[in-house]
Amino acid sequence: MTIAEMHSLCDLLLDKADAPWFNPTEKDIFLNLAQIEFTETRYAQFEAIEKRRAELLPLVTKAVYNSVNTINLDLVTDFLYVLSVRVLINDACQTSGTRLEPVMPIQLDDFAGMQQDPFNKSTDSNVGYTQYNDGVNNIIEIHSDSVPNQIQLAYLKMPIDVSITVPTNSELPDGTHEEIVNIAVRKMMMTVQDPNYQVQLNEIQQQGQ
Repeated sequence: MTIAEMHSLCDLLLDKADAPWFNPTEKDIFLNLAQIEFTETRYAQFEAIEKRRAELLPLVTKAVYNSVNTINLDLVTDFLYVLSVRVLINDACQTSGTRLEPVMPIQLDDFAGMQQDPFNKSTDSNVGYTQYNDGVNNIIEIHSDSVPNQIQLAYLKMPIDVSITVPTNSELPDGTHEEIVNIAVRKMMMTVQDPNYQVQLNEIQQQGQ
């Protein structure tokens, strides 16, 4: 659907429910909230179900950071969730002098104990990362013997905002648009305590199966 078609469907569903009128700017706000809710609920099943991967594929992106062992996630303006982390790290045994190593997340409550365990300690051949807030920013920190040559971050980004004023369509697949509209309408009904809210919620739950 185009953004105009999404607005038209919003109007149709709201009219059928005898809900109050929402202006175009308000509909954009609710549609953007709906996109985020849709993305967050689908993320939990992203790696498990092919349909969910297809729905979120336009939001999968990558970023590369050279010669650092931390990433300030607050500087990644469209960041939503980490999907995977890899590092290019020195390895004298490789003809290139480096190797690409997958990086596994480390739970913060396990980190101190792991660093004292010679079999689990983070090294250049057993690279891990932690994710935390340093009091100001949200950080990913790579734990290894040496600073990686490169960090490759794959992440799920925030969907771009739709807009009817400066026509901007949803970047999510067309097959998701009806559900996004239903979520937006449910949110609109909720704000005015519309009695048809539960009907709309049931419709969304059926679409999400």
